[in-house]
Amino acid sequence: MKIKYIIFAAIAVIFSASSILCAAGWQMKEMGVGIYDDAAYDTELRIVEKRNTWSMQELQQRGALTGRGKVFGAWLVGPPVNTYLNKNGVAEYLYKYRLTDPKGNSTMSGPHGFYTPGFTVISINPWIPGNWKIDFQLWSRSTQQVTNIGSMEFTITDRDKEKQATGWQMKDAGVGLYVYDPAKYDKELQIIEKRNTWSLKELQEKNAFSQASGRTFGAWLVGPPVDTYLNKNGVAEYLYKYRLTDPKGNATVFGPHGFYLPGFTTIGINAWNVGKWKIDFLLWQRSTQQVTPISSIDFTIIE
Repeated sequence: MKIKYIIFAAIAVIFSASSILCAAGWQMKEMGVGIYDDAAYDTELRIVEKRNTWSMQELQQRGALTGRGKVFGAWLVGPPVNTYLNKNGVAEYLYKYRLTDPKGNSTMSGPHGFYTPGFTVISINPWIPGNWKIDFQLWSRSTQQVTNIGSMEFTITDRDKEKQATGWQMKDAGVGLYVYDPAKYDKELQIIEKRNTWSLKELQEKNAFSQASGRTFGAWLVGPPVDTYLNKNGVAEYLYKYRLTDPKGNATVFGPHGFYLPGFTTIGINAWNVGKWKIDFLLWQRSTQQVTPISSIDFTIIE
């Protein structure tokens, strides 16, 4: 899943998951709105970019409203389908969703089944600017009961606002698997899976400690595009450093390093020791040499 971060209109984002469901055999793991890649639509969820404010201009320019390729929409992730089959070997839980446009018109859809890995994606064509909302519900086959899972509000604007000239703000940081493509590694961030507990066996089986496999285990940090914080000489004012601490408490600091032009960086990690690891990201300012903590992520490697 590749993530391209751009500066966008600062309009209020509301995410409500007060009704997050914990049903027997089903529990929500993630939901989001943004652009996803449907290349492996029923086997792997590939998120290109997740955020709740988008301009119609950007979605059209990125071809995200065509319903194929890099698609604008929503996703919902739960456990694998084989963990909640009934006695007949059929999925006990399905989902429904309600999409509400800025005029207050709502459309209900479903019940629909999840893909085998446990997720679903929904293509959305937001034809009018304003505040939209999507509500997810879980439907039980045996009881016909419908239970609220969560709601997300997202905003569609007409056009992008002009980019700010200076400044840096973190948009995302994570640990997990990402795609390493020699032709695009510095242009697009494609996250395969983001979580903080991994087994060494799983990572070795996926050959995730080698870039040659195309799936690399490591961390990523995302900020604004580099061209938004160039100094008067046309050089990036901000760079990053990171500190990696292994389960034995040994820490190594790397950097400063520059971000790729879209504003992100990736760091391959060879987590060879079982136990608790930590990565600390630091922002380094060229003109002052000041170092500012950005984010700390703890992750665990099990056998």
